[in-house]
Formats: sequence, structure tokens, C-alpha cells
Amino acid sequence: MRSSLLLALLFAAAPAFSGQSRSSDELVDRILAVVDERPLLLSSVRAVEEVRGLDRGEALKEAIDERLMFQVAARLPQAEVSAEEEEEALRALVEAQPGLSDRVPTPDLRRLLRRQLVILKYIGFRFQPQIRITEEALREAWNEDYSGQPEGPPFEEAAPELRARLERRELDQRIETWVRDLWRRADVRYVEGPGSPPPAASDAAAGP
Repeated sequence: MRSSLLLALLFAAAPAFSGQSRSSDELVDRILAVVDERPLLLSSVRAVEEVRGLDRGEALKEAIDERLMFQVAARLPQAEVSAEEEEEALRALVEAQPGLSDRVPTPDLRRLLRRQLVILKYIGFRFQPQIRITEEALREAWNEDYSGQPEGPPFEEAAPELRARLERRELDQRIETWVRDLWRRADVRYVEGPGSPPPAASDAAAGP
């Protein structure tokens, strides 16, 4: 799902990394897509690629998702990220993925992390307060998982884990709906494709 990275960050899932080497001709920045008249550069997509262990196509889609979400999230004052928060996130990422800073320039990692942090704050402010898991929903989930299993945990013990799972599911659905709506209203044009070499991006302004 397109919101998988956001949920992984929100619920402390461990990130993966590819560790693949890159050929020298890929080190020259170029435009891969244009999102609402702003170029999305290879350097931004490669950061997503390396941090999440994705192939180029998947990384490009997620980078576009993040660009669209960030454009909205950055307008919210409550989503502002401090330099200390950015530094802490960078330190944690580099510690979790040794060698990452050798493959991705630190400025690119900072831009990626800042986007993610802003988006996560926006999601926490806009969507999480709307999520309410009812007692009925909890009991229904418990029945689905443990009904007829004498060795299963009692409802009171299982309820916290079930609530967390249902909250994650609801949040994921809300993010998916939001991203689909952003794509419907956006102007996204892929530049790089089979048989069409991309233009140089030396004069392009790379946004966050």
C-alpha cells in the first residue's frame, strides 16, 4: 500500500535497505517526473530507493505520493519540524542502516526525513483524532480471532492489541483515501520512459 512507509514509521516498524551499488552514470541528477509543475529529481527518488529497499518504479511512485502529501502538510503550522527533530531522525536512521550515508548524500537524507516528519505530524493532527474504535468492533475482532479457542486470551487481555490493530487499519484506509484524492487533483507527468531519454536537471529547482 502506498501508505506503508508512513505506517511503518508511526508504529516503529524496522526499515529495510537495498545495499545495491549504483552505476556512475546514475550519479548525474535528472528529472524523472513533474508534479504540479515542479520537477522530481533522481536524487530524491534514489533516497527513497535506498532507505526503503525499493526498485526504481516503486520508489518513484512513493516519492510522488510524498511530494503530493508534503505540499498539503507543509501548510499546517502544527506540522512544522524543528532542527532538533530532523537531526534526531537522521541520527536514528543512520544508526539503523549502517553504510546508508555512504550511498545517499546527507542533504538528500535530510530532505527525505523532513518530508516524512512533516507528513506524519499532519496525519497525527488531522486523522488520528478522528479514529474511534467501539467496544462492539473490539468484541467482533476478538470473536473472529479467538472464538471457540479455549487457549485464547480473555477479551480484557486481548483488547489493547486488538484496538491498536484496528486503529492501524482505520488510519491506513484514511491515508489511502487521502492519497487517491491528491492524485485525482494533481498534475503528474512522467518524464523518463522507454525510448525517451530524460532532460538534464542542472537548472531545475528541486523542492522538498
